[in-house]
Amino acid sequence: MKIPLIYLKDKQAFTKKDGIMKFIGKPIDIARNLQEQGYRLIHIVDEDALSGLSNNFDIYDSLTCFINIQVECAPRLPLIKKLLSVRARVVLEPGKADLSSINEKNLLVAKIKGKTEASLEDFHDLVLEDEQAIKEYSKSGKRIILYEKGKAWGVIISSF
Repeated sequence: MKIPLIYLKDKQAFTKKDGIMKFIGKPIDIARNLQEQGYRLIHIVDEDALSGLSNNFDIYDSLTCFINIQVECAPRLPLIKKLLSVRARVVLEPGKADLSSINEKNLLVAKIKGKTEASLEDFHDLVLEDEQAIKEYSKSGKRIILYEKGKAWGVIISSF
């Protein structure tokens, strides 16, 4: 399953190449177009939410009515809980937040850059940026989403 990657900032959608963001339109229009193309999940890097802001929350509330989304955000519990309240999957680096008070563990996704010693217990899925790490993390029993460099968030691997 391919998972497209978009960036959000100030309620607008972007792509990013070589560190440069390119405007592509309104997030809801982009998501509807992706859904019509057959995509079932969109990975969103929210530049505002990574700073702890929740100004794009109304967009997520609308998006989750017709497509599944996973949102990278700052490890701040109020923001995490707000995203979970609309059934958005939340992407976090493991070990950055105390997630013990979160009940919706099935919506938590760990983003792993390289190797981590942090516990993955609270997370349902894993996003890996290193293809070499698949074998190691497949032992966790969690679904793995592999980032295909230069493309989009990629294929879900349930076992290796």
